[in-house]
Amino acid sequence: MTDHIILVSSNQDIASRNMAQHLIETYSFKETNQRFEGTPIYKKDRISLIKTSKELLLLDEPSLDPVAYIFLSCHKSESGIPSLTAHFPGNFSKVASFGGVPTELAYTYPSIHREYLKQLKQLKNNVRRYSIVTEAMHHGPTSFSKPLLFVEIGSSEENWQDSAAIETVCEAIMNTVESEYSSDKIAIGLGGTHYSEKFTNLITESNYALGAIMPKYALPNLDKFILNQMIIKSIEKVSYAILDWKGIKGRERVKSLVEEAGLEIIKF
Repeated sequence: MTDHIILVSSNQDIASRNMAQHLIETYSFKETNQRFEGTPIYKKDRISLIKTSKELLLLDEPSLDPVAYIFLSCHKSESGIPSLTAHFPGNFSKVASFGGVPTELAYTYPSIHREYLKQLKQLKNNVRRYSIVTEAMHHGPTSFSKPLLFVEIGSSEENWQDSAAIETVCEAIMNTVESEYSSDKIAIGLGGTHYSEKFTNLITESNYALGAIMPKYALPNLDKFILNQMIIKSIEKVSYAILDWKGIKGRERVKSLVEEAGLEIIKF
């Protein structure tokens, strides 16, 4: 692929540091004379890797011009379940406790999201004890002018140091950015749980690619303003809304808003 992708690693994040180091050593990223926050930018073909001293959730947009950013991140959850996740950032509520702007959604690139999850699934045998799942939009940053995908290793320090997980995620990233990622059907997702196996399976086993995903718990915040962002902040034209019909409260209100927005509804 000829698109310029920037991988972003945070020195504050163990998993992020480990992924960056593995990418540099294994995939022959070369140090350049360019700098970001005083640290060399690494490059391989059309892929750049930058390191920040800040938390990824609080990072301001760099003065760079990629087609998209991929943030290398740890994943934390109370369950402690080993997991490899991916999601776009965004805040559906009027509170932004973890970076970004309230009621602001980041730009999405659904086909990159889909390709990454497909690549992970193909490498599943290397990480048998890990669940592979997409997450609903949450946290920051939300104000980048380019799409921004988080790829994460969770959910404990043991997992952040796990060489199998690190190697698998890095291989999936490189396979993704070097592939001809594209999708026939671009959609948003509404309903269901924060970690949605249904949406994950749909993405990896069909022609649908999902950008913004709004889970059941956030649906009370759905209005024309939020829905419009879910649609227009995809750099690929959104034509469909995938509704986890059993996982939606206030179905008629949601259905009415989506129909008014001109999207074709797919219930599943």
